[in-house]
Amino acid sequence: MKSHLPNPVESNRIDALKSYEILDSLPEQDYDDITKLASEICQTPISLISLIDETRQWFKSNHGLPIRETPRELAFCAHAIINPNETMVVTDSREDERFAQNPLVTGDPNIVFYAGVPLVDSDGFALGSLCVIDRTVRQLSQSQLAALKTLARQVVHMLELRRANAVLKESEERYRLLSVDLDQQVQQRTKELLTANEDLLEANNLLTRSNDNLQKFAYVASHDLQEPLRKIQAFGDLLKKELASASSEGLDYLDRMQSAAGRMSTLIRDLLNYSRISNRLDTGKALSLNDVVQEILTDLDLTIAETGAIMSVGELPTITGEASQLNQLFQNLISNALKFRRLDTVPHIQITARPVKAADLANTIKPARSADMYHQIDVIDNGIGFEEKYLTRIFEVFQRLHSRSTFAGTGIGLAICEKVVTNHGGAITAASQPNQGSVFSIFLPV
Repeated sequence: MKSHLPNPVESNRIDALKSYEILDSLPEQDYDDITKLASEICQTPISLISLIDETRQWFKSNHGLPIRETPRELAFCAHAIINPNETMVVTDSREDERFAQNPLVTGDPNIVFYAGVPLVDSDGFALGSLCVIDRTVRQLSQSQLAALKTLARQVVHMLELRRANAVLKESEERYRLLSVDLDQQVQQRTKELLTANEDLLEANNLLTRSNDNLQKFAYVASHDLQEPLRKIQAFGDLLKKELASASSEGLDYLDRMQSAAGRMSTLIRDLLNYSRISNRLDTGKALSLNDVVQEILTDLDLTIAETGAIMSVGELPTITGEASQLNQLFQNLISNALKFRRLDTVPHIQITARPVKAADLANTIKPARSADMYHQIDVIDNGIGFEEKYLTRIFEVFQRLHSRSTFAGTGIGLAICEKVVTNHGGAITAASQPNQGSVFSIFLPV
């Protein structure tokens, strides 16, 4: 009689059996205890935990039988698993056409009585059976059959636990490998950070030395360079007095010399102002920009009066910053607005402020520090303006759009403005058209 299940059921059953990784494993006392207990309850000399694969029945436990496997075609258990929900009982195999000619019946171990309970896992696959065997005809009581079923369920629980433990060990091994890999990554990252910190420390030391050298240069520039210029100007004044009656050509040379010395003195002073702007705010505190601007307007009171300029200052925010730097920022912007005025128009300079969201900033505006909101402060004039193709150029050191004969200056003022704004985490830009005025916009983080 056919003892194989139809495909693909049998293929799935074999896969389920192999997932337990129990075939050909070593004997285990827990399984041997169950077969021994089954034999004692059923009063049979043989009890087996039999698992059926493609070609054989293999015994995880073989109480009373000295072999570990037989061919599948001889296995009683191969028939038992065909009906997973029923216990197969063969009272006398010699009179059962399925087994009468079976070598296990006609020869050793001379099986006569067989009772097998299928081992059905949680997915419904019959992996094998727990069976009891005797060499004589016999019957099992209902209590014995119930006990045999209970022991069969216990075998299935043990198999399920074995598989769960195997999965757990596999997970633990993966976790261990991941931990080792993570530890190696952490060590590598730590090494990289230590190297980076060493490089940063070296860079900071170089920067410190550079700043020290810059301070020494500032002292030399302010004293050793300015002093000869002051002497040139002083001696020029004396010569002009001594040569008051000399030719006009000689006096013109002296005027040119003193003018050149004056420009050099102004250039050195502006360079010093630029170099002295710190790259960080060591003394940052809350400052009212209205107070800052008002102080500048007081300093420029004479120029404002001479030009007849109209000043309109709106409500400005209070920010955290460095007073001297912010003073330079607005001093330069307001002075430029007064200097680059149209001669045929009364200068009108407006300073306004409003909050703006970071998401609303133009793509070209990239503040030095990220924030959700920024103060937009606009310095607006109605002066001569400039072509916007020069926008990036005007914030560079020594960049001028006009000749010295037209407008005095060193080309450093707007470079100072950009450096101050950057130090405060912001950005500065401008919009302008020739003879249409200019708008210088400052963005400072809230």
